[in-house]
Amino acid sequence: MPTQPGDQPDDHPSLPHGDRSAERAHPESWADADPRCPPCDRPVDPCSLAATLDLAQTLSQPPDQAGLATNLALTDLAGQTFDAYTLESFLGKGGMARVFLARHNALYRPCAIKILTPRGGNADLLEPFLAEARAAASLVHPHVVTVHNIGQYRGLYYIELEYVPGQTLQQMLHAAGRLDPHAATEILAQATSALAEAHRRGLVHRDFKPSNILVHRNGMAKLADFGLAKRVHGGETSIDALAGTPYFMAPELFQSQPASKASDVYAIGVSYYYLLTGEYPFDGPHAAALAQQHIHTPVPDPRERVPRIPDEAAELAMRCLEKHPGDRPANGTEVHRQLHAIGRSTCRLGELVDAALRGLTVIREDHDTRVHVRVPQPHGRSQQVWVEECAARVDGQRLIRIYSICGRAHGKYYRRALELNSRLCHGALGIQEIDGEPFFVMSNSYPRATCDPEEIQHSIQEIARWADRIEAALTGEDQY
Repeated sequence: MPTQPGDQPDDHPSLPHGDRSAERAHPESWADADPRCPPCDRPVDPCSLAATLDLAQTLSQPPDQAGLATNLALTDLAGQTFDAYTLESFLGKGGMARVFLARHNALYRPCAIKILTPRGGNADLLEPFLAEARAAASLVHPHVVTVHNIGQYRGLYYIELEYVPGQTLQQMLHAAGRLDPHAATEILAQATSALAEAHRRGLVHRDFKPSNILVHRNGMAKLADFGLAKRVHGGETSIDALAGTPYFMAPELFQSQPASKASDVYAIGVSYYYLLTGEYPFDGPHAAALAQQHIHTPVPDPRERVPRIPDEAAELAMRCLEKHPGDRPANGTEVHRQLHAIGRSTCRLGELVDAALRGLTVIREDHDTRVHVRVPQPHGRSQQVWVEECAARVDGQRLIRIYSICGRAHGKYYRRALELNSRLCHGALGIQEIDGEPFFVMSNSYPRATCDPEEIQHSIQEIARWADRIEAALTGEDQY
């Protein structure tokens, strides 16, 4: 169930817990023995709240000596007017800010207001806080959380963000233990489409992880928290300290190499592995132990932990987790493309057909390995269409086959059938043996890995239309 305003853990969808840029100066302990959510006092798995840290400060000392950030109470602002907004409820906090569900008093739109926590070192925090707004605002993309405004009110700096009702991907994982491969792939495909756009613009996110992916109640995923983002060209390098979330950091980052598109790709690989198995590829009691594993330990095959993971999903996660940056997919665009293809191949046939039939007036039935659809035709006629998965006879490639019976294949119809076949603009007319008898069948096939609902919808309509015409031309009947 989606969390409601006022009942969110720190990684709430309006702004996930991943906002940690300020912890370069005030690192929190990410290995708290019993962390709890401030609004509801529920226990939270410390792994999910792994802080974004300045590793230069934490590698040399145990987590419990890292020093806690000062938590100044801004929660009493809930219910008050704040500049052009009414702050309706407290949603959560990150390392340098508090987040409220708000309403714009002039536009009447819901939004999330992220207010910089006042501290003695506020000047050091302001630049990374504003950097998040600038980085996100530079990306106009349906899968990026939109920045509406930035301002200052009574000495407090704030960002107005799009409010995303729903939950973070991390919260989804907590509830489910691990995600179905298709669901994990589809959500990451959406999030990486945003990362691909960032990479095209020369922007590196530096903190890609499930708690920074917001999933709307309608299923749309959005990438958030650009607080650590930096440009890899153009001279914008105001945030140069080594930072990130240790569970998701690439080996080269622990070795003081700069963040890059390749390190973002590594974080995608950790996220995919985590969603598919419910476990991190590497775990440890502190950042130093994690660093050694990321640098030296081979990545365990996710299929050893969950054997049912599709091969193509496991292999992509492993490629993203290669130790050497050059051995990984080149950037977010390449990973997005591969996730998109895997998403199609891992989608259940029934779900794929459901998506294809959306908006059509048809009668649909599920059978053991195929879906039966009855499609209305003009003049009160109808045509039955079957959609099934099968293997190509030549190379064994998985196919989606869409076909419809046009009538029994009597010899007297052969010439007419060949003449009609030459006029077809979609699919082909052939003879197929069904229950020991030959039938004329209209059919079309698509590769399973690249077939999408739009293609299936178009093919179902065209196969039904032509099969009905051929049946009428050959026999004058409406039996099939």
